[in-house]
Amino acid sequence: MKKIFFYTLTALTLTGTFGCKKFLDQVPDDRLTFEQAFAQRETLEQLLANVYSTLPDEMVQRSPASSNAGPWTGASDEVNYTLNNWAQNLNTGNWDPTSGIVNDMWNNYYKGIQAASNFMANVNRCQDCNLSGVDFINRYYNEARGIRAIYYFYLLRQFGPVVLLGQNPSQPDAPVADISRARSPFDTCVDFVVSELDAASAGLPNLPVANEDYGHVNKAVLQAYKVKLLLTAASPLFNGNADYANLKNADGTQLISQTYNVQKWRRAADAAKAFLTAFPNYTLYKKNAATPFQSAFESVRDVMLTDWNSEVIFARINANVTFFQYDVTPNHTGAGGGDKGGSFRSATQQMVEAYFMANGKPTDDPTSGYTRTGFTDYAAPEDNGTPRSISNMFANREPRFYAGITYTGRRWINPNTSIITDFTFNGNAGRANIGNDDYTSTGYTQRKNLSTAGWTTGGRADVVVRLAEIYLAYAEALNEVEPGNPEVLTYLNAIRTRAGIPAYGNGAAQLPVPADMRDAIRRERRVELAFENSRYFDTRRWKIAEQTDKLVSGLSIQQNSPGFYNVVVLENRTFDKKHYLWPIPNAEIQRVPLLVQNTGW
Repeated sequence: MKKIFFYTLTALTLTGTFGCKKFLDQVPDDRLTFEQAFAQRETLEQLLANVYSTLPDEMVQRSPASSNAGPWTGASDEVNYTLNNWAQNLNTGNWDPTSGIVNDMWNNYYKGIQAASNFMANVNRCQDCNLSGVDFINRYYNEARGIRAIYYFYLLRQFGPVVLLGQNPSQPDAPVADISRARSPFDTCVDFVVSELDAASAGLPNLPVANEDYGHVNKAVLQAYKVKLLLTAASPLFNGNADYANLKNADGTQLISQTYNVQKWRRAADAAKAFLTAFPNYTLYKKNAATPFQSAFESVRDVMLTDWNSEVIFARINANVTFFQYDVTPNHTGAGGGDKGGSFRSATQQMVEAYFMANGKPTDDPTSGYTRTGFTDYAAPEDNGTPRSISNMFANREPRFYAGITYTGRRWINPNTSIITDFTFNGNAGRANIGNDDYTSTGYTQRKNLSTAGWTTGGRADVVVRLAEIYLAYAEALNEVEPGNPEVLTYLNAIRTRAGIPAYGNGAAQLPVPADMRDAIRRERRVELAFENSRYFDTRRWKIAEQTDKLVSGLSIQQNSPGFYNVVVLENRTFDKKHYLWPIPNAEIQRVPLLVQNTGW
């Protein structure tokens, strides 16, 4: 009796051995055979679900080896994780090619790639897939093909040039000489993945056509991933990066091009514009409330909480949202249920100050009105118009700040409680009242993506790709290839207007157009996509992590007010040039002589 096998790259390129995964429940008298499983639509859909199962569940970054999640938020300058977390290894430099997570993440994606290829090679065995007049064989084939391309994208942005396994599943008994492969040049990998995304797109519907289609890939999803891939490929990390001049295969093949090519930005811009033209059904999510500020606040808050709203292109269903929500909920003394959590995801002072002021100016602009000193009476969005005394750092900020950060003096997110969060030393969520590690290390917690009903409320999807990211990708790529094109401002301003802050331009209510548009776009992306697993990869593709990932600042949590509000350095971090890319697992390097290691490892 045959079973479906999920292969690691090591198993494919080395020993010819493999591990198996049981994919079917018991059926009367016997288990289904390989042929029977593919012959029936019901069991075929279970096999397709296995293809999807390698997609990361980033809601469980507290334990990144689980659900293929990465340490992205805690290893960026957005968050400091107090719970023992693998991000701490990255932040201290305590990791190398022998680390378990390095091996796991490399192998997990290759398992997913092989599972997809195996499914594609056998899906046409189905005997009852097209009885309703819908070509499910072709559709399922292209879903698997698209997911396989997405797995390659995840590998490329993390490890750089990778091994391309081709179209057909590798056989476990194939000779080593037949299946051993070197890494392909990065540009070759990009071209292959783009071609796969396009080919799979051609066989899929543009958008979900039925309720059960949500969570499946379609043409829009795959084209959005193409934008993400091409933006990555155009960025400084992979576009003429001299730091990788010596990254070559044994035969001398250059793995990352040493020639800057502005047309890579053009390609990314064209892909983004093509998406915006082809899928007009997607619109920035907006809500109407009593005031423009409240409308903007509810829009930027609920775009992450309202399943499959007009902006969501792709989301992971059945994500472990309660784990994440517990991590961002303060450990409120005496509170119960969903109002008392772990405070693990501690937003950094850098992230707090990255948000703009209500007047649309950045906090480092001397004319913005931002100050770290003093207090003021201010009514935040949940205060129902009743001001309370808070630090000036938290007053008159843009709506995304209030959607993103929980700070001392903030009314708790659950409207059915009267809790006012206090992270000062003796406060209701302060260090003095907590005997374990369930406290904020920075004096803040992340608020974005937290249900207003408390951390115990689950049952919603995790947004993976949304329209705002495509807008920002288009603005970034177009600015690089055609600075001054009016569409750069059009799409950048669309993000700012939805966020409730002034647009850039020459109008009376607008701010002057920034002289450094690249910097303005990067600032906007940092704020709009905060805590959405973009910042880690953005600082790396822009090659600025050597500046951004050196330290973490926060408030003085060992003190009460006013000393609590002193900004202090909480953690010095390690980041070297080699950390821009993850190393290839040492086990793979040792066993496959054709594989070369990334620079510096």
